[in-house]
Amino acid sequence: MSFEELFSPYNAVGHVRASDVESIPKGITYRKMVARLGTTRDVGSGLHVALYVVDDKRNLYISFADPDESCAKSGTELLQSAQPIVDDSGTIGIRGVVKDIVQGKDGITMLVEGRLEHDTSFDKASVTVNMSSKVLRDNTLITTLFAFSEIQEGNTVEVTFNGPVAESYPVQGVAATVRIVTAQ
Repeated sequence: MSFEELFSPYNAVGHVRASDVESIPKGITYRKMVARLGTTRDVGSGLHVALYVVDDKRNLYISFADPDESCAKSGTELLQSAQPIVDDSGTIGIRGVVKDIVQGKDGITMLVEGRLEHDTSFDKASVTVNMSSKVLRDNTLITTLFAFSEIQEGNTVEVTFNGPVAESYPVQGVAATVRIVTAQ
């Protein structure tokens, strides 16, 4: 199979064992890593983000710009960033100002910066907003086809994430909902 067939936004999420990931050597290219771990979904927008479910317990997000780049981490180091699978609770992941927007292949990725508050989980996040994300202005659902295009730099937004996030800094995740609190 070609890399494009192994790694596509239309594939099902791949399932792997922790031992498979641990066997990945430091310095392998992302292309070879995906070929070794098997078919999975690209959940990124702008950057490639490979999502694998490890031992049916944790989500592993592997981000890269170029499949021919070498990975600086070993498989054991990659596993340290795997997140427990939890249901989307509707908890606000981040509330903050949109600082940057990058158009991706199926949506946008925006950098949101705010403060860690009593009802939020993060102070800085790289958020992918795609066709399956709901976008609201205050409490009114925006129903246009490309609702994410309503989001502008300078807006204050509240984001709930669709499942777990990649625990980098800033965290990376896919938005379940984006509520535009104030427009610029």
